[in-house]
Amino acid sequence: MRVLHVIPSVSPLRGGPSKAVFGMVKALRGLGVDASILTTNDHGPGIDRSLPPGRWIERQGVPLLAFGRWSPPLRPLREFALSPALSSWLRQHIHAYDLLHVHAIFSFPSTWAMLQARRAGVPYLVRTIGQLSPWSLSQSPARKRWMLRLVERGNLNAAAALHFTSRAEQQEAAALSLTPPSLVLPLGVSVDAAPAREVPPAAAGPVRFLFLSRLHPKKGLERLIEALALLQRQQPEADWTLAIAGSGPADYERALRRLAQQSGIDPRCRWLGHLEGSTKERELLGADWLVLPSAAENFGIVVAEALACGTPVILSPEVAIAHLVGDAGAGLISSSDPPALALTLGRGLAGPGAEMRRAARNLAERRLAWTAIAADLHQAYARILELPATR
Repeated sequence: MRVLHVIPSVSPLRGGPSKAVFGMVKALRGLGVDASILTTNDHGPGIDRSLPPGRWIERQGVPLLAFGRWSPPLRPLREFALSPALSSWLRQHIHAYDLLHVHAIFSFPSTWAMLQARRAGVPYLVRTIGQLSPWSLSQSPARKRWMLRLVERGNLNAAAALHFTSRAEQQEAAALSLTPPSLVLPLGVSVDAAPAREVPPAAAGPVRFLFLSRLHPKKGLERLIEALALLQRQQPEADWTLAIAGSGPADYERALRRLAQQSGIDPRCRWLGHLEGSTKERELLGADWLVLPSAAENFGIVVAEALACGTPVILSPEVAIAHLVGDAGAGLISSSDPPALALTLGRGLAGPGAEMRRAARNLAERRLAWTAIAADLHQAYARILELPATR
């Protein structure tokens, strides 16, 4: 079985979806699926010069082919990231694959891959990465309405299946009345590679809150800062710190830093920038709580990474994995409204305790390991390929 995963970017600056595709493809290859990645050399505002255009390489243990991308100068279209070379290659080689797994919509590589697959009669799945949620559709709404009407609704309806990573994401998309069957499978983590903290840290020292995500208004960092400022006014003697790991547009980051200064919590903050690899792992292991009060999150891969390290989480209900965390006792769920979040953070000052840390690790092992998720995905591929293609 040959499966091509198409995604607009694998840059870590693009957040969880770009990271998850590597774990997914690697786990599928471990099951004997000939899976590979087709992408562009996008790297946030720039390009990734470590990706040679038009040449297969191995990245993170999986085969990857990248082509150059060009962003239109018009601001509403800038994220569409055209890649004529990718389109040309796909047109020539699409029949070499049994199935396409397309990640993302409203972007040239994924939109064009679906069009090519429709024309070639090759079945495909679409992982919508939360882009059909009300919050996401409210961002650049005119462009997205136009794209849905012109091409994307047709692409979605022609898919063999829609891949959602949570029931919440599936329910949000239901408002669009799309016709394909849906598959609900979470994203995963390589649990065996995550060094879980077996013994809770000593009680001495400040409680360590960690925000680890792209710096984007959706992620709720402003509300977290406001909530911690409120907590500081309510409990000035409380001992805590906030580590902020992530990067974003320079003007937005400056605005966040100003907010922290104006709120009076900046002396307690560490601004770490974008983290990867062992440095990121150390921060996850060293935190008492990962905090993600996002306005919309179709899954939240960083949450799964924290759980695999035995680090409990504080989440807003809009993070789709929140119900799993709440049911497992692996963290706290709170509204992102600053007064409510301040109360929850106040509860967190006592620390999560050994039982909650064990619950976090257990949840990652039992529900979020890539090995189990890839096995279910492999079965879904097999079912699709048994069905006659309909166009």
